[in-house]
Amino acid sequence: MPLTALHSVELSPLLLRLFGLIARSSDCLWPDACQKEESSKAPAVSSVLVLSRTISLIPMASKAKEPLGRPASGIRAIADALGVSIATVDRALHQRGRISEKTRSRVLQMAEAIGYTPNLAARHLRLNRRFHLSVNLPIAIASFFDFLRAGIEEGALPFRSALEINFNSYVRSEEQEQKSFRAALDARVGGIITAPANTLQIADLIREAESLAIPVICVATDAPESGRLTAITAHPFTCGAMAAEMLAVCMGKQGPVAILTGDFEHFSHTEKVRGFRSSISQAPGRHPVAAVIDAHDDFKEAYNGVRKLLRSHPELRGLYISTANSLPALAALRDAGRLGAVSVVSTDFFPELVSFIRDGAVKATVYQCPETQGSIAIRTMYRYLSEGILPPPAIGVIPQLIVKSNLDLYVKNSAATAPVAY
Repeated sequence: MPLTALHSVELSPLLLRLFGLIARSSDCLWPDACQKEESSKAPAVSSVLVLSRTISLIPMASKAKEPLGRPASGIRAIADALGVSIATVDRALHQRGRISEKTRSRVLQMAEAIGYTPNLAARHLRLNRRFHLSVNLPIAIASFFDFLRAGIEEGALPFRSALEINFNSYVRSEEQEQKSFRAALDARVGGIITAPANTLQIADLIREAESLAIPVICVATDAPESGRLTAITAHPFTCGAMAAEMLAVCMGKQGPVAILTGDFEHFSHTEKVRGFRSSISQAPGRHPVAAVIDAHDDFKEAYNGVRKLLRSHPELRGLYISTANSLPALAALRDAGRLGAVSVVSTDFFPELVSFIRDGAVKATVYQCPETQGSIAIRTMYRYLSEGILPPPAIGVIPQLIVKSNLDLYVKNSAATAPVAY
């Protein structure tokens, strides 16, 4: 029945009692509705007044103190839903003050249910608190570390008001890497993101950082048992295994293979070699590993090493390049007249590699998703510093295989987001 029609209706004593009870259960926002009910002889207009006020009362009670027409949101919505104070919700979300684990769990579950995320960057800005970070990465091969830096910058955008990031780029060498790391320690930065080339040398510096309560995150590689906070990699063992499986398919049942790697002191390179050997040994047919060339990520060493390899193993059928330093190896194959005759699987993706994949000279490349690794690294560091959230010991980005059939998708969007596997 429309509300306008109610003005001509006289309510029964039973309905009057019912609406009186409703009014009293709503914290008596209207004192006159909570008074003792009138007798059945009350005039119709009085009954209508009670009814109209009670109808208006019901939606207003659910809004608490929010302005009329605005639903509760954020912390207030969580507090209203759970029947707790806003202060309790704040303590649970920001892990401060005394609060039971049961209540904290209820608050976090409700926050997740309504999709609420606290604006931590704004809170730190109000507290005039900024985190100073040092990102130590080499000046790179084939733009890999440029993509990694870009991922860090993009991942930091939501927290830019609470972060101050210093990008320390250096020519890749043990001396420069250690010098860059030492400068960050001396500056007492809040955290360090690095891609250690020499695992043994840098491990001592990471332990020193740990003693100074400076968290260190390794990205693109790892320094196990060094005290680093976590490592973000593209599962290097799996990268090598994927390359071996692809080469075995391209070569058929027979033929020796070789590996061109960057540096045996680099954790991810040794893991890729180990993964390749494991996978190729299980592939159908016979594919012995004729040689493993350690080119130290140097252009000339890679070129000369492949030329020497082709002279000593003219029967070579496949080559796995486990580093982004693939262009000198492809140049060596071309100059020896073997480009296209030797099946090649390379690593990572950059503009100069596109024509080789399109022409079939490179059968596939294992993409390690550097942008995604960088984005995860900075977000993980921020969450640890701002909320004390401890990450898992290692975070793996699932590597992708780029071949001729999906090449154009990566050309259009080279910063494709990769799934993450913990």
